[in-house]
Amino acid sequence: MEENRLRTIVEAEIHSAIGYIESETTDARRKSLNAYLRKPYGTEIEGRSSIVTGEVAEVIDGALPNLMRIFTATDNVVKFEAKNAKGEESAKQATQYCNWVFTTQNQGFNVLHETFKTALLQKVGIFKVYYEEKTNSIKEEYKGLTEQELVLLLQDDTREILEQNTDETFVEELAPDGQPLPPLVRHDVIVRKKTNIGEIKIEALPPEEFLISKSAKTIQDSNFVAHRKLVTRSDLVSMGYDPDLVASLPANNELSYTPERIGRFSEGERPDEIESLDKAMQEVEIYECYIYTDFDDDQEAELRLVVYAANKILYNEETDYVPFHSICPYPLPHKFFGQSLADRVIDIQEQKTAITRSVLDSLYLSLAPRIGAVEGQVNLDDLLNLSAGGVVRMKNPNAVVPMTVPLVAQQAFPILEYLDQVQGKRSGVSEAMQGLNPDVLQNVTAAAIAASTSAATGKIELIARIFAETGIKSMFRGILQLAAKYQDKARTIQLNGKYIEVDPRQWDNQYDITINVGLGTGDTRQQMSLLQMVMAKQEEIIKGYGPSNPLVSIGQYRNTLEKFIELAGYKDVKQFFRDIPPEMDQALSQPQQKQPDPLISAAMQQAQAQLQLDRQKAEADIALKREKMMADLQLKRDEMMAELELKKQELLAETQLDQQKAMMGQ
Repeated sequence: MEENRLRTIVEAEIHSAIGYIESETTDARRKSLNAYLRKPYGTEIEGRSSIVTGEVAEVIDGALPNLMRIFTATDNVVKFEAKNAKGEESAKQATQYCNWVFTTQNQGFNVLHETFKTALLQKVGIFKVYYEEKTNSIKEEYKGLTEQELVLLLQDDTREILEQNTDETFVEELAPDGQPLPPLVRHDVIVRKKTNIGEIKIEALPPEEFLISKSAKTIQDSNFVAHRKLVTRSDLVSMGYDPDLVASLPANNELSYTPERIGRFSEGERPDEIESLDKAMQEVEIYECYIYTDFDDDQEAELRLVVYAANKILYNEETDYVPFHSICPYPLPHKFFGQSLADRVIDIQEQKTAITRSVLDSLYLSLAPRIGAVEGQVNLDDLLNLSAGGVVRMKNPNAVVPMTVPLVAQQAFPILEYLDQVQGKRSGVSEAMQGLNPDVLQNVTAAAIAASTSAATGKIELIARIFAETGIKSMFRGILQLAAKYQDKARTIQLNGKYIEVDPRQWDNQYDITINVGLGTGDTRQQMSLLQMVMAKQEEIIKGYGPSNPLVSIGQYRNTLEKFIELAGYKDVKQFFRDIPPEMDQALSQPQQKQPDPLISAAMQQAQAQLQLDRQKAEADIALKREKMMADLQLKRDEMMAELELKKQELLAETQLDQQKAMMGQ
């Protein structure tokens, strides 16, 4: 296909898409934006109330906090799940890295807030996820370099010399051989250092910058989508476009005058109204187009990235990726543009504005009624003086007659309350759900309050589920695809106070995606209460059946604790609990031999020790008694022997005495 033919096709798609969007959605989006900003309708009458009520802003600003809380309750917005056991570790890495890219590297909270608000207000919110590679150019100045230092400096291919001054200083001294020394050469150089910087970028597109084919139902099935944007000439050069070609492009700021941008900014706030005097900073309108076309004439259309500006093709290459992802709060089947939350309540704001204006006009006329005066019978200057205590001079006591207007506020208030109820039913955003009106809780049963709140919350959660299953899932698939394609080396990132290494080259880009947000589980307090019940049941099972029970492992119990701590607002769970490696969790879950109760074991050991002590004491008592008995026996034996010896001596003495007496008697 010739380039002229391609240019004609691209131009036709651009004009068709712009015409489709301007006729289909531009007026509705501008109307919603004006209603949110409470801008006058243009039909106001001088001297009458011109107030504009704020129902559109109320429902959008009321729904947005709930949506943001749902998607930011955890650091991991989504979770990648492997399709087999081999990919579990890489799926975990992909989950951590992609969520880090979104939440930390690209300030995901701000991106979500802008896109959600755009979708709630202007039908569709657009995420753009792309890989940006820019050349950063800085000047460096070096003085007094030697020849060797200059050569080493220029060995870096990222540096080029802009200016060079060489200075030769002659040396008066002589070399040892008597020859004069060569002059000292020093170089002063100014070089430009170019560094290529590449990273995944995520941004929320303004609605007027996104174009899509009128036949599209989704971005995925559209044969044409484009990003219409203003880019400075300097940025185009840093993106790699030919400087001469960029210089030939005319400055253009038509995008600044689209209805959405005009409605968003006041007259003096609108950017790009004054063209920069610096040509490098002048803005050029370009179209980054993703189009299916048969460029290579093989009878099969392929996806191509075509950059178009000012009737010129700046870039044309085949691609496999479309960077846009959309969300819509109320999608319409078989149609790209659905309804916004503003579309649901904008007529209520118009009705309440009209009624409120009438009530205020009635109140003003009741407080300061018109006065009928007989011409020529009253001093008109006095009559027009509205100061308190003023005197009105009149010739006839009946010359001034107040024209009383009845106050209609009492009749209007029930209508306003009815419209509030209709607003709550349509949007799911009510004072009761937001906790703003305590009067609604009076004389109402708890069951009725719960049912009403649940119904309202369900509408917001449905919007959250639609956002999650459409744009959020698609966006994270894009992050994963870009990371696997452009991240050509391992990278270390910091998560929850610890450093982990991820290598997207090992990812197969075929994971299942699970939205990891708090849908259908109530607010944080309800979730924490539910987790407490789960923890209690887990503790009961582990205590009753041990870590090897078939229902709950120690690792699962820690996961519950981790989730509970995160809901409590603490990001670093390691402050409270250590990580449990999978192998340790598996080992703890293995059936083990039942160990006796430690209290019983200690009691048995104590009893055995006491028994041994008692036995030793008894044996000692027996030995002591035996020794005492043996000593007593020995003592008695000694006493008997002594007594026998004494009797023997006495008997011997008596015998001798008798013998002496006998001899003396003879």
